[in-house]
Amino acid sequence: MTSTRILVFVAGCGLALVMVTLVGSSISWSRSARRFCVCLALIVAVVVGYSATSSAHDPVFLTEDHFAPEIGPFLPDGTISFAMYGRLQEPTSTQGFQARMKQGQSLNLSLLVPAVLPEIGFEIESLPEVKVIRPDQTSFVLSAQFRETFHEPFTNTTYLRLADHLEEAQQGEYSLLISGRAAGRYVVSIGTLERFGTEIGRYTRPLVVGRSTSPIIEWFATNSGPDIDENAESPKKLKDAPKKVAPEPGPEQIRTDQPTSLTAADTGANWMLIFVATALVALALTGLTVIRKLKP
Repeated sequence: MTSTRILVFVAGCGLALVMVTLVGSSISWSRSARRFCVCLALIVAVVVGYSATSSAHDPVFLTEDHFAPEIGPFLPDGTISFAMYGRLQEPTSTQGFQARMKQGQSLNLSLLVPAVLPEIGFEIESLPEVKVIRPDQTSFVLSAQFRETFHEPFTNTTYLRLADHLEEAQQGEYSLLISGRAAGRYVVSIGTLERFGTEIGRYTRPLVVGRSTSPIIEWFATNSGPDIDENAESPKKLKDAPKKVAPEPGPEQIRTDQPTSLTAADTGANWMLIFVATALVALALTGLTVIRKLKP
């Protein structure tokens, strides 16, 4: 998000410099108007286009072929913000991926499901969970701990965040295996650094050219698992549920108020909207000032 703010600031300064040059010049209004429109279009395109990628997670889609961490996608840097979208086709299905971490870095994980049927109607024990194996072979299970609504503004989709985890990372490769007792969709987010387009091992990105909708929208819109009666009783409250699996001995698991990766992206998106809106207002006011000064 810092890089986005810098870009917006630089773009604004550049536009202001151009406006000052135009106002102080003796060239005709028609040429000034053309230059102003060109500069305005270029700067707005850069700001909006860059924000569309920098504030979003880098999506990765797990398939049935990725049934184990060692054959699933390999993330070269677990601090980069990725969102792993998956679908468990059967209660016995598993999917996995690996991520490389360095000693002292922060391992930041979140577990989410779509806030729609059937996932929103799952009982606690049917929700997906993530077994995380550290480089020293100790492990812990990230399972449902709460229900918190999360809205993704870039795709206009809503999720239930079920669990967060933050700890100091070890040197080496982390293996993550997702499973559940019911067929359904899930999202596992990892990392907080926004670097869109990072090369991922053992993975080919889906082709987006020519598609009517984005892969994320298609994933979200595709139902999975049996239909659930909307009149059925609501699931048990997560806060009353016992922990399913106790973590094995390992580095202390830290729960703080630090934003998790998807929460950070949501905050970044809101800031980006504010910056873009402010920039557009400033551009409009600058344009009016130029027009008034150049009138005979």
